[in-house]
Amino acid sequence: MRDSVLLNGRAIPPEDYQEAFQSVTTANEIGGCRSTNFELQTATALLAFERAQVEVAILEVGLGGRLDATNVISDDVVLVSGIAAVDLDHEAILGDTLELIATEKAAIARKDRPCVLGDQSHQEAVDAVQRSVSATGARLIHASEQVGIRQSQPSKSTHSVLPPPAANVIINLGGEQIHTTIRLPGTHQLHNARLAVAIVEALRHTASFTSITLKQIAQGLSLATWPGRLDWIDYQEPREDGENLTLLADGAHNPASASSLANYLSTLPIAKPRSFVISLSHSPSKSARSILGAVLLPGDRVAVVPFSPVEGMPWVKPQEPAMVMQAVKDLVGPSGEVVVRGDLKTGLSWAGRGQSFVIVTGSLYLVADLYRLPLSSATECVG
Repeated sequence: MRDSVLLNGRAIPPEDYQEAFQSVTTANEIGGCRSTNFELQTATALLAFERAQVEVAILEVGLGGRLDATNVISDDVVLVSGIAAVDLDHEAILGDTLELIATEKAAIARKDRPCVLGDQSHQEAVDAVQRSVSATGARLIHASEQVGIRQSQPSKSTHSVLPPPAANVIINLGGEQIHTTIRLPGTHQLHNARLAVAIVEALRHTASFTSITLKQIAQGLSLATWPGRLDWIDYQEPREDGENLTLLADGAHNPASASSLANYLSTLPIAKPRSFVISLSHSPSKSARSILGAVLLPGDRVAVVPFSPVEGMPWVKPQEPAMVMQAVKDLVGPSGEVVVRGDLKTGLSWAGRGQSFVIVTGSLYLVADLYRLPLSSATECVG
């Protein structure tokens, strides 16, 4: 869990994390609070930020917003809130409609503070956020009305190299243009970049952040990385042919993120058959087919594996491989191949046989397992 708490872009030192976590767990025991693991981790992060005397803390909601542990922070310290694309996910907890889910997420807005809404595919989500933010007394800002963004050299239908180069983009903000690059792959990241710039622009209207320049915004976008989301990786495990295996890791775990992955894969020059290692979290509201149907094609090769037990969250479990395997078989058809392997490493060994490129997807917990293996970034030299 330590790598979820970053100070100036680096994971908090182990000793600092342990000291903060011990203070939090001691207080939890003395107070008889019976806090959940995520609540303890959130309190640990907040205490670590306080002890490090950070000037700005960025908190990512764990689930929803209204009842999430991160929403405990007081109104007076919130400078701005941001809401990315809303889609169906965690319906058993957040509600089974976009309206209910959007309302839960919009509850992070604070009275008299800006709340920036990113690009949305569903008008009912926009309407729900507007109602909730208005009732809170926050000021809603639509990122699409504040920030223009486009690729300066639109990509061809397919890229010729793997991994593809960073995207050159032009951002229009307040009548001025920013020329920069975005290393994060996928057209959906242009929408996320727009949201990020709109959030920073909202900050620039507060007393402490008026000195932020457009050049700094451009630099921030060019340096941004996102582990576990369309992340290109060189797998360092020795192979019989002596070559490294290139991996694309993406934690797509719901239909919307699976669709984004599928759209990105369609732009790549991938030799057939494509090769995957897949694991899915057990979730009654999401079937294997509803997630993988957008990604898998007839003829694909797929290794189904479990992910490792998740520290502090024993209720998080992978779907039964047999159930996932049947859904995969239906999708890849008789021309495809499907196997079950006992862990990620053996799954990669099978999937990489005769291949130079493998996609690892279906769960962020599986991607977390991947980062524990010998790896190096495949995108460090891509400009």
